[in-house]
Amino acid sequence: MSGIRGHGSLSTLPLPRPKSPPKYPDLYGKRRELAKIQILEREIGFLEEELKAVEGLPPASRSCKEVADFVAGNADPLIPT
Repeated sequence: MSGIRGHGSLSTLPLPRPKSPPKYPDLYGKRRELAKIQILEREIGFLEEELKAVEGLPPASRSCKEVADFVAGNADPLIPT
């Protein structure tokens, strides 16, 4: 009977777990990342060029004021007076 009591005091071993396959290096990962960086740099260049072009334009509020002044100053030929 003392053998039954001793059975509970045995240390339990962890259950075996399946091993994951070895990780192989991603040979194309670096090239993919470099390609993504090049695409982003090209897009940044396009956006910078567009910003330079837009900065040369007059502000929209000024253009709107000019249109409003022109419309208010000239009578509409289709409206009878």
